[in-house]
Amino acid sequence: MSEETVLDVESHERPEDVAATLRSIADDLESGDDLSIDVHGESVTLTAPGDTLEFEVEVEREPSDAGEELELELELEWTTHAGGESQADTESAATSDTAAEEGDGSVPQDDLSIE
Repeated sequence: MSEETVLDVESHERPEDVAATLRSIADDLESGDDLSIDVHGESVTLTAPGDTLEFEVEVEREPSDAGEELELELELEWTTHAGGESQADTESAATSDTAAEEGDGSVPQDDLSIE
């Protein structure tokens, strides 16, 4: 099965709005519920991960004329299996140019709903 991008949104938001989105994702992870991600009017629901998942944090710093540009990437990766079980995917995760990214990668259609 080939990789499919199911949600890719980049926008300028207030820090408190970004925090609310991240908090919602964190709440879903903590409760074991499916992840409902709603960013700037676009949304997707992902099957909850099982007991473990791969978590990557990357911070880049680049000098610019205006000072310094910082980029923070957050990436979560897991594999869903038949029957709704999930486990961490041990393959390398692809990175992107978005500042914060969750749930990126190949997601079987049965484990995904897009609104």
